[in-house]
Amino acid sequence: DPLALNYFKIIRIFMVAPGAWPADVFGEKLSLLVRVHRALMPYHTSVIVIGELYYLYIHKEELDFLNMGHMIIFTFLGVLIAIRSILPQLRKYHLLLTKFVRVMHLMHFKNKGPYYKQINETVDKISYYYTIFAAIVVATAMINFNIVPLFNNVTNVLIYKTENYTLEFALYYKYPGFDPLDYFPSTTIYNVYLSYNCSIMVCGIDLILFLIIFQIIGHVYILRYNLENFPSPKIKVVFKLEEILKHKGNEDISSEMFDAEENREVRLKLQECIEHHKLIIGFTDELSELFGPILAINYCFHLVCCSLLLLECSEGGAWIRYGPLTVVIYGQLIQMSVIFEMLGSETEKLPDSAYFLPWECMDTSNRRTACIMLHKMQYKISLKALGLAAVGVSTMTGILKTTFSYYA
Repeated sequence: DPLALNYFKIIRIFMVAPGAWPADVFGEKLSLLVRVHRALMPYHTSVIVIGELYYLYIHKEELDFLNMGHMIIFTFLGVLIAIRSILPQLRKYHLLLTKFVRVMHLMHFKNKGPYYKQINETVDKISYYYTIFAAIVVATAMINFNIVPLFNNVTNVLIYKTENYTLEFALYYKYPGFDPLDYFPSTTIYNVYLSYNCSIMVCGIDLILFLIIFQIIGHVYILRYNLENFPSPKIKVVFKLEEILKHKGNEDISSEMFDAEENREVRLKLQECIEHHKLIIGFTDELSELFGPILAINYCFHLVCCSLLLLECSEGGAWIRYGPLTVVIYGQLIQMSVIFEMLGSETEKLPDSAYFLPWECMDTSNRRTACIMLHKMQYKISLKALGLAAVGVSTMTGILKTTFSYYA
């Protein structure tokens, strides 16, 4: 069972509570609290966004330029989380993850041959280390973001006893009749909880998406290997030149050709390659349909907030607070683009691998099948944001250029 792998266990520990990993779909029992928490997450986050907007409205005359940037960043981040938290509620999401674990995972293919097993082990190793890396980055960003205002409060209130000092929060929001300053300890703890939810919804769901892409890339490697290492004919067929050209002569030519029995085996192998390609294409289309809107919203968020994060980091000493968050947000953009570009570049090699087939040795029926397969493999497998912008390095480069221009 793929769920017994270590990186799935890590995912379950961090991501079940906010609902990003639907453990109940795989037969695990979830407490009523977790199920209610998952169901209320979109509404809960929307209420926080409303509180942030109300805070902006009330204090718009008092906020300086950098604090206004802080509020805009986290208002947009709240909107992003509210939208992303809808994803775990969708039946399509549950079906996609079920297919990923029960059908597409390379563990189910590893007994088909040594290369299948090798790719499965390699992808599992990459997935494990990447999961640990993502968990460390998320924890570091969350801790740093919350510990800086806590440190400032302790320093100014308990140590230096600064007069007229206004307590700092990691997140600012306000409602009519509710002021967070009146409930400082509970609000601080609550902000840590909100930061945890934010981390999981931003980086956790992306982690699942990247793990799925790693598996798809593994499938593409296997398909290319099968095409490039297709069996050759065992015997050579000798043709008499005089029978072909209809002139007198004793010259003979020889050519490798599949016999009738081998052609039947070739037909089965071609069908297997075609079915494998259809499986990859179908699963990628399902992935694109589900995650396309999320990726589009991600790009909009990066376009607006990346330049603001650079601006916040430029303030003296603020890099301690905003630095890890900036690394996470930029890292998310770069990782997403590079990983999807890897998928696209590997699938672009499929037509060349298909042409490696010994099609000249096949009978007419198998040549037609090989020709159709070659035609189908001309199309690049890629994910698109809302079916419009291709997710890859070129889109990332455009966003980074725009980001640095806005920052300047």
